[in-house]
Amino acid sequence: MTYRLRSDELSWRQIDDEIVVLDAGRAEYLAINGAGARLWPALVEGASLEQLADLLVDTYEIDSQRATADASQFVATLSDQGLIAA
Repeated sequence: MTYRLRSDELSWRQIDDEIVVLDAGRAEYLAINGAGARLWPALVEGASLEQLADLLVDTYEIDSQRATADASQFVATLSDQGLIAA
């Protein structure tokens, strides 16, 4: 399965090591840093859970099981906030 961020009413910018997001539809700002900021651009393009986990393994040199769990949790959080395209 490929995950992709919503494209409607969602604007974002990378500022240093942080992603700043405006969800105009919900009138909310979000700040994403750390591993989430690393995964965000991949979600803009569309990425599988495996691809997201590989990014974390390559960036943070963690084992793939932990990377998969972390990527899965991040995607779930974004989905709960309505940021992942249906």
